[in-house]
Amino acid sequence: MSEPAWSRPHRLGPNKVPVYYAGGEGIDRFRGEHGSTGPEDWVGSVTRFPSGLLPAGADPTTGVSRLDDGTLLDAAMRADPQGWLGPELSGLYGAQPGLLVKLLDAGERLPVHCHPTRSFAQAHLGSYFGKNEGWIIIAAAPAARIWLGFCREVLPRELRSWIRQQDASAMLAAMNELALAVGDVFYVPAGVPHAIGPGVTIIELQEPTSFSILAEHEAFGVGADNATLGLGWNLALTCFDLGCYTAERLGALHPTESVITRSAAGSVSRLFGIETEPFFQAYRVRSASGISLGTRGFRVLVVQRGEAVIVFAGGSEAVRAGETWVVPYGAGELNTDGELELIVCRPPAINRA
Repeated sequence: MSEPAWSRPHRLGPNKVPVYYAGGEGIDRFRGEHGSTGPEDWVGSVTRFPSGLLPAGADPTTGVSRLDDGTLLDAAMRADPQGWLGPELSGLYGAQPGLLVKLLDAGERLPVHCHPTRSFAQAHLGSYFGKNEGWIIIAAAPAARIWLGFCREVLPRELRSWIRQQDASAMLAAMNELALAVGDVFYVPAGVPHAIGPGVTIIELQEPTSFSILAEHEAFGVGADNATLGLGWNLALTCFDLGCYTAERLGALHPTESVITRSAAGSVSRLFGIETEPFFQAYRVRSASGISLGTRGFRVLVVQRGEAVIVFAGGSEAVRAGETWVVPYGAGELNTDGELELIVCRPPAINRA
């Protein structure tokens, strides 16, 4: 009898989705592949791409990751939520980890947009989850930029006017324009207006939805109905945080990597602060020889550098740079054996979710 799927880690292939903006070359470079298309690769995903945005005839399961035998990850989790997620997380969310991880590569500037809070999604979108997100920059062109939060107080009528005229220049001029570098980390709470410039590749952790309110949408071929999630502008505009993001407020969205453990064997660093724990957690692991990846639990791994082995309760698997893995609770504790750098993405902390 074969071992259950939840007893071991699984290497994941590319899982591109048909989003509305250009990009994807940075993902291909990271994975060491050529010729695939799409600027977003959904990793360890049980989230389906919105059916209303799928091309005619597209697979309705688009967005959901597949294991190497072709099994859809959401089906595998439904078959044994505790094996995949553990008793506490499955008790909280059922067959859902409460996490979506993406590789995202901007081939053009993304539109100015924001995401709904959890409370807004519960009230108006029929979803427990909103879309708080965090970015880990893994590649950036020399002049790469992001726009994050308004740099002054914006009146609702101003934003509505800019949207009516699709005045992207006015929107961007009212926002904080920030330079960035590889290794930077940003927390983007729901409601904060933002845009990502071209030449930026990120690992994104977020709540498991695809909810976006696009203030700038016509240039990207998105109609007003999809830009507002079918809510209309009067309601959708209430999602935007129109407050001024001062240097102090921006600093809170740009956390500094915090070392948890360091030895000759390697180090583990925390990438986000406790304010993201209701939504996601992320750690950078640098293994010089062999190091623990923390307590058991559902995890998504993104391998940035090196080639080594990860050891789990029932055996070991060789891993290398450019790979992505999903690790079930049932695989037990993980340790590395060799030289490696990877990002460990974890679901919400149970005591804060």
